[in-house]
Amino acid sequence: MKKITMFAALLLSISAFSQKLTDYERIEVDGEFTNPLFSPTGEYVLLSGEHLQGVYLLELKTREVKQISKAPGSGYAYTWDSTGNSFYFKEKPEKGYFSESKVYNYNVRDNYKTTVENFNHNYLPSFTGNKDGIVVYTNLATLKIEAKDLSSKKTWTITNEPGQYYNALLSHDGKKVAVHNGADIYLYNIDGSTPGRKIGSGIATAWSENDDYLIGFLDESEDGHTVSNSELYLFDVATGKQKKLSDTEVFFEMYPTVHKNQVIFSDDKTGRLFIANLK
Repeated sequence: MKKITMFAALLLSISAFSQKLTDYERIEVDGEFTNPLFSPTGEYVLLSGEHLQGVYLLELKTREVKQISKAPGSGYAYTWDSTGNSFYFKEKPEKGYFSESKVYNYNVRDNYKTTVENFNHNYLPSFTGNKDGIVVYTNLATLKIEAKDLSSKKTWTITNEPGQYYNALLSHDGKKVAVHNGADIYLYNIDGSTPGRKIGSGIATAWSENDDYLIGFLDESEDGHTVSNSELYLFDVATGKQKKLSDTEVFFEMYPTVHKNQVIFSDDKTGRLFIANLK
């Protein structure tokens, strides 16, 4: 009875100004997971375990989960190849440092793993398989967001204003970059030619397919140490406004990923995964 009441409360409370989540469903899998990331085809979802321990592959049709890596910290900054046939992730050496992490490619069609030689792991997660493309990353010495043309090797700074920046997300068309500075999210042109434009507060985790909005979450803490609540948000690129998608005290909704009209996110309290439609 308690479980039914909790789900009913969640369904009734989820809403947005012009969009809402519907057809809410728990993804029944064994284990506790976080940080989901849709494949470009929508067939698979990358997952990490508790404390970003390990990389897992979820096949949505069968609801089967396969562990790909057990390495600590490997469940952060993974990224899909643009074809959706493989993904990239990093692992630190067993007796080494995270700064020495190597990048690997895992083919989901043929189930094999290969090393990506001479590739800087800091370029993940903006790398999608194009070795002549542009990647964005945090310069750990300056804490600015930089870009690099992998073909010409040219680099430049995107965030020229004062601040400590992190978690850069490159748009699908390669023209815009969402970055984080403190609790706020800013939007920049890829060439860094203009100042950043604030589009909300929280953590953005994924671009929509047409780059019209970002999806993310905003958590709260009553004591400054532990999370007391977390809700999902949309960040509208054109208007610079954020729209609340969820409003519950039952779950701590975090790390949403989006593919077309489907959203998958994790509950930080339980490690459970949920899927819903965005309309």
